[in-house]
Amino acid sequence: MTQRVRVTFAKEGPLRWVAHLDLMRTWERTIRRATLPLTYSQGFSPHARIALAAPLPVGVAGRGELIDLWLDDPLPLDDVAKRLSAVMPPGLSISELTEVSEDLPSLQSCLLAAHYEVTFDTVDRDALDAAVARLLALGELDWEEQRGEKVRRYDLRATVLELSTRETGDGVALLMYLSLEVGRTGRPAQVLKALEIEDEPLLITRTAIEFSPAGTPA
Repeated sequence: MTQRVRVTFAKEGPLRWVAHLDLMRTWERTIRRATLPLTYSQGFSPHARIALAAPLPVGVAGRGELIDLWLDDPLPLDDVAKRLSAVMPPGLSISELTEVSEDLPSLQSCLLAAHYEVTFDTVDRDALDAAVARLLALGELDWEEQRGEKVRRYDLRATVLELSTRETGDGVALLMYLSLEVGRTGRPAQVLKALEIEDEPLLITRTAIEFSPAGTPA
């Protein structure tokens, strides 16, 4: 009987420059070092049964990230947390572990939206507020995004659910609430381009991910 464990974690510091596939490999290596009985798929080329909720753009930090992992032999969650924490690489840390039902759909199939915090130390807040107001006033915003050899065309305004600003101890934070639904996934970098803010942010952090009720434990 396999055990499905949902891990809430942070990806910070230099690790935020690690791309999605490399992060998956990092997780697999970490689980192996923790000597946890990780489940593998059957067949000629077995794959570790681990599944991240949503890839982070390279350079973006994450708090409240989620990953599901499957273990061949059920273990106490305290034991799993202790083993993992002992071998975590710098920048990767666990905040919570829960056991979830095998019947729950995948995290990726239940994505709704995400919260981001973009911090600046030099931006003028009045100018930023004005740019936010202009974007939110639009009914739609046709957008073109080059990703490798592919060009993605979509309504960027439809991906922006909320935008606001707040003062921080040493600057200003832009708070983004963006869609993660299939066909209208918002990306902080593209929203910043649309706002036409020339100041480089200090840091972009995804602070939380929201899921449909079907993807969350009862």
